[in-house]
Amino acid sequence: MARQAPIGHRIRGRRKDISMTQTALANAAGISASYLNLIEHNRRAIGGALLLRLAEALQIHPSTLSGSEESRVLADLGELAADPVFADTPLDRNEFSSVISAGPGMVNALLALYRAYRSALDDVDMMSERLSHDPYLTEASHSILTRITSIRTVAEIFEHYDDLPPVQRARFNATLVRESERLAESATEIFSFLERGAAGRPAANPSEEVDDLLYDNANHFPVLEDCAETLRAGIDRSGGLFLTDLINHLQSRHKVTVERLRPEELPANGHVWDGTHKKLQFSRALPITSARFLAARAVCHLEGINAVETILNTSRLTSDAARNRAKQALISYLAAAILFPYDNFRAEARELRHDIEMLQQRFAGSWEQICHRLTTLRRPGEEGIPFHFLRTDIAGNISKRFSASGLQLPRYGGACPRWAIHEAYLTPERVVPQLVQLPDNTQYLFVARAVRMGSGGYRVPQSVHSVMIGCDTAFARDIVYADGVPMDDGHAAVPVGISCRQCPRVDCLQRAHAPADPVA
Repeated sequence: MARQAPIGHRIRGRRKDISMTQTALANAAGISASYLNLIEHNRRAIGGALLLRLAEALQIHPSTLSGSEESRVLADLGELAADPVFADTPLDRNEFSSVISAGPGMVNALLALYRAYRSALDDVDMMSERLSHDPYLTEASHSILTRITSIRTVAEIFEHYDDLPPVQRARFNATLVRESERLAESATEIFSFLERGAAGRPAANPSEEVDDLLYDNANHFPVLEDCAETLRAGIDRSGGLFLTDLINHLQSRHKVTVERLRPEELPANGHVWDGTHKKLQFSRALPITSARFLAARAVCHLEGINAVETILNTSRLTSDAARNRAKQALISYLAAAILFPYDNFRAEARELRHDIEMLQQRFAGSWEQICHRLTTLRRPGEEGIPFHFLRTDIAGNISKRFSASGLQLPRYGGACPRWAIHEAYLTPERVVPQLVQLPDNTQYLFVARAVRMGSGGYRVPQSVHSVMIGCDTAFARDIVYADGVPMDDGHAAVPVGISCRQCPRVDCLQRAHAPADPVA
């Protein structure tokens, strides 16, 4: 199981493109030529300051050199290889890196085909469910069967009774024509109904396109960070940014009407933003952290939309649905950047050893908001810990995912049932730290918490999500949650996989599917 894409060939290729000798590059990076030779032949992994020095010497952006996109492609190929459709033609994962290097266009085409295949499977499942439960289709199907039965009965009469009187034969003929016409009408209506249901369905999954946008940018957008600095100064120069500061800014500068209403007067999500009429409504029952975030989002809609559009206009989004979804995600990013200033937040996170609950108090944010902001600290030269982030609902459906830690997160289906993100549901609101070991012996620290989300009172249903953040154990000393985990115990790590189909652990009692590759 490849953990990350080797980048030696990228360094060597770029060096040759600019006619730079190996010795010259080694001197510029402050390492020996022999060590650089090992790096270029993928026999040494690099990162941090050395990666930055090499990127600077090669005159390219560190993200280009790090191969983050290639790592994501490797992860997607891993999921593809684990699909049962390849059971009779197994794919050798050890060849993936060389295949990507030799034919990146072909690999992207293969992944596009696989996504289309997965989308088609989802459509088939949806259509089967629809045929089983849609009242119109049930009635239409019954109508068609009735017409067919009637036509068949008349046909059998004609077959067995050749001596029918002319009047009776004419009556049966009329019945046959009438029922045939009705059958054609019913069939046409069903096909039109199904076509209407499929009309406008995007070729690509919008959520996957947004995931790709975040991965392509390492979940860090300098344009939005710069915009946030400007907006923050215009709202409150003291940097407090309380809810009242945001509301006063919306009212005084933009004449926005802000209303706090009873939960039953609002949609289930507890808020409404009407940009046309400049009106923000949110439930009185919303936590102060949520109300504050909504007010910040309203400011971003009014003052930060140009920065958001700059990113959207240079993205590879292929549908209006994907563009709208990305727009909302980027507005949320900008709102978080306003509320949690990059430099201050990063410094506090390091000082508090990434104690998320303490950061919640310091910055008046929710658990999810703080976790998500931690994953965006990827400014070159001023990076935070490379975290991964995952959010699921109680059924295991993944609604948010991003990884800078090197951990492969599943794109299709659910995550490994042994991950802490599932265990957190057993004790909602309690932090669950976990040390895990993957089949390739790499270890990660997971921190998960199940949180309730509601915008109403006793009679209003609440939703529960589990949010997990994690990193390589190399950063454990900087994480307060590692203090309660026996990091030095070689047998303490929980053996896990990515998903059942990709995991070679055949002795797992929680396995839901047979492994695609039983050999680790």
